[in-house]
Amino acid sequence: MSGSYYAVLDVETTEGDPTNGRVMEVAVLAMNGRDERLRWDSLVHPRCRVPWFTKKLTGIDDELLRNAPVFSEVVRTLETLTQDRIVVAHNVRFDMTALAHEFARTGMPFERPTLCTERLGRRLVPTLEHYNLGSLCRYFGIEFNSAHRALADAAATASLLACYIDAFGEENVQSSVVPIQRALRA
Repeated sequence: MSGSYYAVLDVETTEGDPTNGRVMEVAVLAMNGRDERLRWDSLVHPRCRVPWFTKKLTGIDDELLRNAPVFSEVVRTLETLTQDRIVVAHNVRFDMTALAHEFARTGMPFERPTLCTERLGRRLVPTLEHYNLGSLCRYFGIEFNSAHRALADAAATASLLACYIDAFGEENVQSSVVPIQRALRA
């Protein structure tokens, strides 16, 4: 696997705890280096009601999810789009934990190398006060208006990854890749 193949992703979950929340939206941008090759997103019916706080934060409610596919209907697409790619997310531990739990519920493992743009930002730009996605986007001049929707967050993260590669070099970015972790089993 070439190190320059990335799957930049974001998930929105029903709860702030990725071990308890269910995925209700997911987006993936397949990148070759800093160049986007394709993008995909889907709402996902979580098989539970969306809590009030989550509705307020994301704008995603039960009505919007009424006809959405369940996770088992999108799992193969996610597996394919992330296969042989480094999974990149802002706070990748959250997204990977949520996805690992959902994959485990389908009986499939989800084992991918990862790269966290939040941690990378802390290493590459150590003088910032905040390292949330909005703060890093402002620092690098990336337009970001729609937080807490999967496609907007993934697109902003992909732009941030491209800025890191341009400013610090792909080898420097690659040095923060975490090897494959063993996935959860159902």
